[in-house]
Amino acid sequence: MVAACATATALALGLAQAPVAFAAPPDGSAESSASSTDVAGKAAILPLVVDGDLPDADRDTLTGQLVEGLQRGSFEIVTPDQVAAVAGSGDCDKPGCMKKIAGQTGATHIVRATVQVVDRDYSVRVELFDGSDGTKIVSASEGCEICGVVDVGGLMQTQAATLRTKLDALASGPAAVNITSDPEGAEVTLDGEVFGTTPVDKPLIPGDHVIRVSKDGYISVQEKRTFVEGARETLSYELEKVPNRLPKRPWGYASLGVGIAAVGGSLALTYLDYEDFRIGGACKGENVDFEGDCRHVFNTKWYGVGLGLAGGALVTLGVAILISTAKSPRKQAKIEAAAKHLQVGPGGVGVRF
Repeated sequence: MVAACATATALALGLAQAPVAFAAPPDGSAESSASSTDVAGKAAILPLVVDGDLPDADRDTLTGQLVEGLQRGSFEIVTPDQVAAVAGSGDCDKPGCMKKIAGQTGATHIVRATVQVVDRDYSVRVELFDGSDGTKIVSASEGCEICGVVDVGGLMQTQAATLRTKLDALASGPAAVNITSDPEGAEVTLDGEVFGTTPVDKPLIPGDHVIRVSKDGYISVQEKRTFVEGARETLSYELEKVPNRLPKRPWGYASLGVGIAAVGGSLALTYLDYEDFRIGGACKGENVDFEGDCRHVFNTKWYGVGLGLAGGALVTLGVAILISTAKSPRKQAKIEAAAKHLQVGPGGVGVRF
């Protein structure tokens, strides 16, 4: 009876242990669990760079938020105090300096955060650099108007955590873009940051980006594009000139002609001023004084001055229209050179040599 009970107990224990043996996870799953918590790298955080007035207590608050954000991004942290202890508290913005700090702290990456303060407006920028050569890998930036330090700290933490996402996107293979424009030499910005001058051929982080192409004298073009990792896109933009508010070229000739005629008329009126009015016998008989002078004379001086001013303005407008509507730079240069020798005023038109 005792033997039977012992056998039954042993059988029950064996059955109870069997499911445990089958439920043991395979070696591969343990490795994948470990890899899911792999750190993004060891990041040495440089002392916070502040442009503007910011109390020390607020600096400490923002630095703490920066550290928390990087920890959210699974970075192993070398704090700003630890960096300052080995490299000093000065601003480090050169590749050689960053490479040196990485070597001193054993960091794979360098993080540099800047805060610009204007009254209660803040701009936050967090940059991640490669510790091996000091080159910038990714950056994140955002602004906040009429904000408190708590709001800015939230921005700082979010931007710091975003660095891991951008770093992972780069690791999966960057996208690339070739941007050209007509005319060339236009400035290209990517998400509000300067990206280059056309033609531009650069890699960029996959995802949605806002591209803006602008050049003085031309209408800017802006659009949102989605870039896929490993894919290369070619974008071409034709910029249109800003509409000219001046009239068309024929009006330039008309204005110039009428202006010159008006200046000529002003000369005639100025010459006639105080001359005898001899039309219709106005200077005969009782209209002549005892000295033989006519009692009626032309009073045209101020009419001449007014006509001269109007004529000068029309000539200036005509020249401006002709210069602005010239079809070739060479022709435009000729008109400008001729205009330099032209003198227009109430007293007449002159040529300066």
